[in-house]
Formats: sequence, structure tokens, C-alpha cells
Amino acid sequence: MRIPVWSGLLRTDEGLVLFDTGLHPVHIERPDATYGPQSSLAIVMSSEDAIVARLASVGVRPDEIAVVVNSHLHFDHAGNNGAFPKATFVVQADHLAFAKGNPRFPGVYWDIAELTYLPTTGRARIAKGVEVVPTPGHAPGHQSLAADLPESGRVVLCGDAAFTRENLERGVIRAPDEAAAEESLAYIRSLVKDDLDRAFVSHDMAAWSGWRSAPRTYR
Repeated sequence: MRIPVWSGLLRTDEGLVLFDTGLHPVHIERPDATYGPQSSLAIVMSSEDAIVARLASVGVRPDEIAVVVNSHLHFDHAGNNGAFPKATFVVQADHLAFAKGNPRFPGVYWDIAELTYLPTTGRARIAKGVEVVPTPGHAPGHQSLAADLPESGRVVLCGDAAFTRENLERGVIRAPDEAAAEESLAYIRSLVKDDLDRAFVSHDMAAWSGWRSAPRTYR
């Protein structure tokens, strides 16, 4: 089974916002760089897949990113944090505390001295019509990003609060804290008023294949 790893770019009146930073390009030549050769995961990545290259394809430089929102700090969601030293990183405070020094969240990708983290608690405004919303369960302090678009309406970038569309449809997901995770699924559904086409899940190839990937946009 193949699953996507993606990031979201939001153009706001207050600057460019990036949701998650994806996999570090070390995995191009060394697919087992993080999990080791014993892992059942096989990362398939090319140089064009690296986030700096993806941003360049739509005319954006790393130093133009004003804010990075990390849903959480696993290596496939925060792997390129170091590419954005001028950005402010918005992460839930309890997640930062949980991830610090935790081997499940390798600090080599995100716990970097020159990066500026802004710990937040609960819902928090990022820009006009854009806010982080707490969606714990996959990890303490996991958060998603909700954005009110003028044409598409409210969309939610779920992170690992929902791996697949089926998680949202059924209201169940495997997670360390399944009770909290199921509450987060219900919360996301409420934010999009059960229009699941406006909920962007983390690792669903069927869903991802139907989205408007860059350079196409949602407005």
C-alpha cells in the first residue's frame, strides 16, 4: 500500500503559512534513515519531492514563509523544519513538552537552536480566517488547521487526526488515545459540517489523488 506525505501552503493577507514540512530529503538516498532497515515502511522520494523544490515550483522561497504550523513533530510532518529558520513555528505547548527528547519524535529534524517556536494552547488565530484547532489522540497536543476560504468555505487540514477519509466516515481510528482521537474526528466533521471533501486527511492515496495539487489551488 502506498500512502502520500504532503504539506499545505496558504497565501494570506498576513503572509505565507505552511502546514507541516514533510520528509527530509535525506530519505532520497537513504530511505531507512529514520526508522532503520528493519522497518516495514519503505520511503519512496525524489529530489522533486523535497519541500524546498515543491515551493520553488510555485515561486516561493523558504525565507518567504512567515509561519509554519506543525500538526505534530513526527518525522514525516516536521522533517524539514530546519529549512525555514526565518519562520515562526506554531505548535501546541503540551505537544512540544511531550516531543522534547522523545525518541519517537527525532529532534534532529525540528529541535534546532535557530528555530523559533511559539507554544500555543487550544484554538489560536494564525491569520484572518485561519486558526489552529486542537485534535489530540494521535499524540498529546496534536493540532489541525482550519481555514475559511471565500469560494470553498471552511477547510480543515487534519494532520494525523485522520489518516484516511474512512476514519472520518466511520468515526474510528487507531491511536494511542482512541477516546480523544474519536472526539477529534467528530470535531473535524463538525467544523466542515460533514462535507468531507473539505477535510484533508494525512495519508489516503485515493483521497489525495483527487485533490487539486500545486500548482492548482483552492480559493
